[in-house]
Amino acid sequence: MNNLTDIPFLFMGGICGIFTGLLPGIHPNTIIPISFVFLPIIPTNSFTSFLIGMVITHYFINYIPSAFIGAPDDETAVSVIPLHNLTKNGEGYEGIILCGMGGFIGIIFSLCFLFLILLLNFDLNGLYALFKPFIPFVLLSLIIITVIFSSNKIWSIIIMVLSGILGFVVLYNGPPIENILTPLFTGMFAIPLLIENLKTSKLTHQIISFPEFDLSHLKSAIAGTVGGFFRIFLPAIGGAQINFFLSKIIKENDIKNFLVSQGSITLSNEVFSVLALLLIGTGRSGTAIAMKDLNINLNYDIAIYMLIIAGFGFFALCFVAKYFLRYMNKVDYGKISFYLLIFCSAVIFVLGYFSNYLIYYLIVYMVSVFLGILCVKTKVNMSYMMCVLVLPTVLYYLNR
Repeated sequence: MNNLTDIPFLFMGGICGIFTGLLPGIHPNTIIPISFVFLPIIPTNSFTSFLIGMVITHYFINYIPSAFIGAPDDETAVSVIPLHNLTKNGEGYEGIILCGMGGFIGIIFSLCFLFLILLLNFDLNGLYALFKPFIPFVLLSLIIITVIFSSNKIWSIIIMVLSGILGFVVLYNGPPIENILTPLFTGMFAIPLLIENLKTSKLTHQIISFPEFDLSHLKSAIAGTVGGFFRIFLPAIGGAQINFFLSKIIKENDIKNFLVSQGSITLSNEVFSVLALLLIGTGRSGTAIAMKDLNINLNYDIAIYMLIIAGFGFFALCFVAKYFLRYMNKVDYGKISFYLLIFCSAVIFVLGYFSNYLIYYLIVYMVSVFLGILCVKTKVNMSYMMCVLVLPTVLYYLNR
């Protein structure tokens, strides 16, 4: 990655990321294996640029279906409710831009972190060894604090426990299915909101205005970057779990700062996941694992490419969201939600079929849908369903 010939492939990946990001409920880990069809026409080392361009742009654009449709992937699931609420108030565009703004700043600060780590010759493996024994107790403490400050404690505990049991059964006792998080998160977060949207014929008139940026947004972006940093040395904890706990630290009723922090942590998490290949030799995301499996030689030029595509992704988000919003204002919102409900279910069916565990895949999907509907009807914060990953993570560390 040391010449300008990689730049076209970077933007080629970015363009692909625009289209994949608009697909509701699709995680980059689902599309990365499909992207291998481009390997015959893209040099192996340049394929890194393509992957980075696609994945980072995907994360930027994916806030659009999260806001206007309510169909997130696992990384953006925590932010879907605040985004959806802003959309109902006519402020969906502003919410999307705040997420993108947080993501752009998060990438910048992540690269600053990288420079600082290299400058100080920081021992990340030593830090992980020191922190590792306390991980399950920290997570349990955060769960307890979350319940204490919940306004609906009984149902919150029920939802958290049911989610944790579902996660434990699926992730630790189920068959080895690569994309099993797709039916889990589509069922829990996307389908219940799409069902609720069936009652709405028209989207609330949306105001297209660029949000004002202030110092509190910068602080939230930095907090998100710090959260993303922990992804480097916590192998069983992904951006989804970190997002959940950060959402309890930066209060969700401060919607604008919350969305900035979520954008920051999602993008910085991906950046640090890839940089972990350089820093400790181990990838922490589907993108990084793909690079490692292809035996691609990486160097720190990758940081420059990340910065370039971050600017492209944020610009694309501002542009595409505006036109997407104008289109959504002209169509029957309920019908769109119905078609997307069919689309999401069809995606689950196809992925289940190719996993060779179709029946199991559909059962996980239906149970997740039931849990999501229960959460909506009992008016429990949907982010509590993230215990589907958090509680199994606690068990993972306690058993090591």
